[in-house]
Amino acid sequence: MHKAIREYLESKLQALKEAHSKAATGGDLPGRIVFWPPPKDALEAKLHGLLEGLYVAGKIKDREASDWHSRFRSALATPGDPGTAGYMVGPIPDDVRARYEPWLNDAMMTAIEPDIPAQHYDNGLLALTRVELYPLGLSLHWRLDLSKDAQTMIQQARRGLKESPPDLLEFHLTRTFLPSIEAMTMSDATATAFALLDMDSNFVGEDQIRALTRLTPRPELPAHVTVAWAGPTFAFSLDAPNSNAKG
Repeated sequence: MHKAIREYLESKLQALKEAHSKAATGGDLPGRIVFWPPPKDALEAKLHGLLEGLYVAGKIKDREASDWHSRFRSALATPGDPGTAGYMVGPIPDDVRARYEPWLNDAMMTAIEPDIPAQHYDNGLLALTRVELYPLGLSLHWRLDLSKDAQTMIQQARRGLKESPPDLLEFHLTRTFLPSIEAMTMSDATATAFALLDMDSNFVGEDQIRALTRLTPRPELPAHVTVAWAGPTFAFSLDAPNSNAKG
């Protein structure tokens, strides 16, 4: 048996013995890779175990495991669940179905830094700091200034998940403390059906999270666009490319 797999199974066995001695069942047993938030029920715990096993066996990489965890959590989500991450279903054109393909800076048509007040959320103040227009859609840049309580919870989570790979830990913690991406919608005067392609997020220091969301298709200019994210709205205008200078 592969050494990594044997060590993984031994860690699960030891955790199972400890849980059994404490009469605790239904939780997620510690292993090589740990997801956040913890599973809310036995079904999600089993899915965690499946992904952990595939990761330890070298069948999937950490980012793939993280992406599948997000999909599973989204499928099992109920209103109010913390840390839910998923991708909105929408009319995504065939040429942009490869959602991880980057949009090159050279292709940017225009960009603005909208003067929009930050909005209050449970975990801090969220601001839309930059909007970029590309041939295939919009890139929206966000900044979440974390509240003191959120910073404390993140520090506690880091201590509890210290064995988790750093990239995976950042992926899940940032998505836990940002509003759910399933709760983001975008609209304009043409009633175009916009679809969220993806979101990237990272910590900046101990008190801030930055995020980038991409939505498609590109709105027709000039446009007045409203983005609603888990309640609060952010509205901005986009003029023709020769009117807005690139930032």
